[in-house]
Amino acid sequence: MQLHQAIFKIEKALPKEWCKNFIKYMDLRCTSKAQVLIDGKSVEDTSQRNVYNHGLDPEKPGEEIYIKVLLDLMQKALFEYTKTFTYLRQAQAQDINLLKYEKGNFYNTHVDAFHTVNRQLSFIVNLNEDYTGGNLVFHNPITKQPYSQTNLKEGDLIMFPSNFLYPHKILPITEGTRYSIVSWYS
Repeated sequence: MQLHQAIFKIEKALPKEWCKNFIKYMDLRCTSKAQVLIDGKSVEDTSQRNVYNHGLDPEKPGEEIYIKVLLDLMQKALFEYTKTFTYLRQAQAQDINLLKYEKGNFYNTHVDAFHTVNRQLSFIVNLNEDYTGGNLVFHNPITKQPYSQTNLKEGDLIMFPSNFLYPHKILPITEGTRYSIVSWYS
């Protein structure tokens, strides 16, 4: 099997109306810089990750509907994924983050699994396409060379293994604002 075969893209997985709904909400909530895990601690490191984020919380009034929509979407996508990868065991959603990338924002090469966070599968839902830059790039884990670059469209969902075989990054935004949602199954 080639690495790229475990990367699944579903076009227009999230309807346009929901994309616009999320963007309005994100403009209100994505006001803090995202953090990264360093030695098991969350810290702000804008040299590695420069993006605004908001973690959805079922305890916050109004957020439960957003969470339900996304969990339903991810469950349908997971069902399709497990038709090919039948050994993926019962997985549970872990965290849902809204990400707002403004001009100059990026996320350098990283993997989503960490020794304190057992992530199996990563999900990205792109909410708009009226920006330039911001492509998702996968790197070969041995040569470190890019092997796949994706410009996601409005409503597209992409999922891939969270492990060390799938280092990826988001290129800097050169114009406009990129809105996306990330989540993981563990």
